[in-house]
Amino acid sequence: MPDPAPARIPGPALLFGAGGLVPFIGAATLHILTRDPRWLPLLAGYGAVILSFVGALHWGYAVRDAPEGASAWARYGWSVIPALAAWGALQLPASTGVIALAGGLVACLLVDEALSRSVATPAWLMRLRRALTAGGAASLLAAGLA
Repeated sequence: MPDPAPARIPGPALLFGAGGLVPFIGAATLHILTRDPRWLPLLAGYGAVILSFVGALHWGYAVRDAPEGASAWARYGWSVIPALAAWGALQLPASTGVIALAGGLVACLLVDEALSRSVATPAWLMRLRRALTAGGAASLLAAGLA
């Protein structure tokens, strides 16, 4: 149940969110253009940081909402799964790890979509999340498949 106001993405969220795509797009582009495999671990590291960040958002939502019982276990539990998945992806060969990280970002988006229907979130948040996930996941996939 998105909060009806504000519908417009706040300037700082848009600017910093878009800025967060620069390392994804830059490292992926450099890897694809140069075929230098040293870019993949850098891209994987950034992807792991962002996947962990996306999971940590749920910790913040849980703290704000103060769920109890099974809901608390589910919400706090989910908040750490992306970080664990990110760490696991970093243990893989970089070309496989970046593909796994792309899948993790998409999985987090799907969970966020479901959560946004039952938890109050700003109306603009999922529009921003979809765009950022598309940019990050596409960069990771493109580099991993190059």
